[in-house]
Amino acid sequence: MLTEKRMRWILLTLLFLASCEKEVVTKSVRPVKTIQVSKTPSVDNQLIFPGSLRAFKRADLSFRVDGTVILRDITVGHRAAKGEILIQLDPREYEIALQKAKGKVESYDAQINFALNDYVRMQKIYERDPGAISESLLDRKLETSNRLKAELTIAQGDFDQAADNLSYASLKAPFDGIIAAIYVENYEQVRAKQVVLRFLDIADREMEINVPEKYINALLEGKDQLQFEVRLDAFPNIVLHASIKEIGTEASNTTQTYPVTLSLQKVPDELSLLAGMSGRAFLVRPSENLSHTFKIPKSAIFTDNGRTTYVWVVNPNTQTVHKKALKIDESNKENTIIVLEGLFNGERIVTAGTSFLIEGQQVKLDEELSKP
Repeated sequence: MLTEKRMRWILLTLLFLASCEKEVVTKSVRPVKTIQVSKTPSVDNQLIFPGSLRAFKRADLSFRVDGTVILRDITVGHRAAKGEILIQLDPREYEIALQKAKGKVESYDAQINFALNDYVRMQKIYERDPGAISESLLDRKLETSNRLKAELTIAQGDFDQAADNLSYASLKAPFDGIIAAIYVENYEQVRAKQVVLRFLDIADREMEINVPEKYINALLEGKDQLQFEVRLDAFPNIVLHASIKEIGTEASNTTQTYPVTLSLQKVPDELSLLAGMSGRAFLVRPSENLSHTFKIPKSAIFTDNGRTTYVWVVNPNTQTVHKKALKIDESNKENTIIVLEGLFNGERIVTAGTSFLIEGQQVKLDEELSKP
C-alpha cells in the first residue's frame, strides 16, 4: 500500500513532466553563394575558325616508266584540260620495243598459220593412206601448232606491255586542273614513280579549318544542318557559303584541334581561288539553339549517382533549393561548365557548398557571397 508521502511524490513528478514543452526541431537556414545564369560572350552565337583553301582533287603525278624529258613547256599556274599532255619523255626506246614486240607477234602468227596448214595436210594424207605417215608424226605436227599458239599469247602480252609503255611516256592531265608545282626540267633523266609535278582541280574548292575539341561534338551532331560563311584574306569583302563535308576523328598532337573540311558552294567563275589561300570560317548558329546554353562554375554542379549531373536551383518565392538535372558539354576541359540543356535564362543557382544542402532546404541569399 502506498503511503501518503509516496503518493504525493508521484503526483508532483507527473505535474512536473506535464509542464515541460517538447523540443521543436527546425531546419537551419543556410546562407549560400548564388549566381543568376545568363548568356555570356564565351557562348556566342558566332564561332570563328581560321583555315586555308585546298583543291577538291589533288594529284602528285609521276611517270610509270624511266626516261629523259624532251617536252616540258608548261609553267606553274598553267590550266590544262583532261587528257592534255603535260610532260613528254623521249619515246624512241619505247617505240623500238613496240616494233620488236609487233614483229614477234607477226612472226608467231605466220608460223602458226603454216603449222596449222601443215597439220591439216598431213591429216588428210593419213586419212587417205594411214601407212603413208605415222600417227606419231601427226601428233608432233599438232603439238607444234599448239606450242606456237602459246608463244603467240606471250608475244601478244609483250606487245600490249610495249604499247602501254609507249603511252606512259606521255604524262597527261587526269582531270581539268591547274599545275601547282613542277619538279623537273627539260632533258632531265627521271625514274618511274618519281613525282614530277603537282596537279590541282580548279572546279571545286575546299577549306580546311581547325576546330577545338570543345566544339567538335556540336559539329558532329549538326553536320548536315550547319552552314558557314567564309571570308578569305585575299577577298575580304566577298562572302562565300560552305557546308561541312568531313570531320576528322583524330586531334592534332600539337594544337589539340580536329581538322574539319568545308565544301565551298556557288563560287563565282570570275573569282580566282588558289590552293593555300588563308581565311576564316564563321559558323552562325540559330539563336534558338542557344537559348538554354550557359556557362557556369564547376563548383555549382554535383552528382548523386556518379552519372547524372545536377545543380541546386533557388525558388525565388520560397527561398528553397531544388535539385535539377543538366546535360553538359563533356568535352569541355576548362574550369567552367558549358550547360547544353536543363537551365533557363534568369534562373538562380547555388555555386558553393552544394554537398551541404538537401532537397527543399530553405536558404538565405547572402548578397556579399553572391557577388560575381
